[in-house]
Amino acid sequence: MSEAKPQDGSTVKGYRELSYGEIGKMNQFKDLSRQFIKLLREQMGDIPPGIDTWEAQEWIRQAEFDMKRACMAACRAVARPDADC
Repeated sequence: MSEAKPQDGSTVKGYRELSYGEIGKMNQFKDLSRQFIKLLREQMGDIPPGIDTWEAQEWIRQAEFDMKRACMAACRAVARPDADC
């Protein structure tokens, strides 16, 4: 995955300039999300026999989606963009 180029906030409408601490906090949230999703994907290969595989995989997919959404919400909480974007 490629890294996004840093933004100073002035080039993206609706966002303010972020401090180094805020950028660090957002990167921590993103790292935690990546670790969580990696662990989930590893779990997909460890579904024991006799378990409804489709249902287990569906819950894993749902957990991944929810984690991505939680990460996005946490980053928005730190960045505090304008309410209309």
